Amino acid sequence: MLADAALHAHGYRTLTSRPGHHQTAINSLRLTLGVDARTIVRLDALRRLRNFVEYTGDSVPAAALAECVAQAEALRATTIAWIRAHRPKLA
Repeated sequence: MLADAALHAHGYRTLTSRPGHHQTAINSLRLTLGVDARTIVRLDALRRLRNFVEYTGDSVPAAALAECVAQAEALRATTIAWIRAHRPKLA
């Protein structure tokens, strides 16, 4: 959702009717918020894990859950800071 918010702040959106829109939104973070490539790779790995768990019914490992929460909190802070600096009317 944060990657989508960043796209929307730039006037873009993904086509949710097509497969891959979550991956596209995550991969756009380098251009929309300046997120580093290593973080994007990790966020995409967590996205893939979520998809796997959703379709198999397996449990999410505790370490992966903790990392997901930490990554989400960091991305939230980055998104809010970017919006306040570049699109203050949206804040």
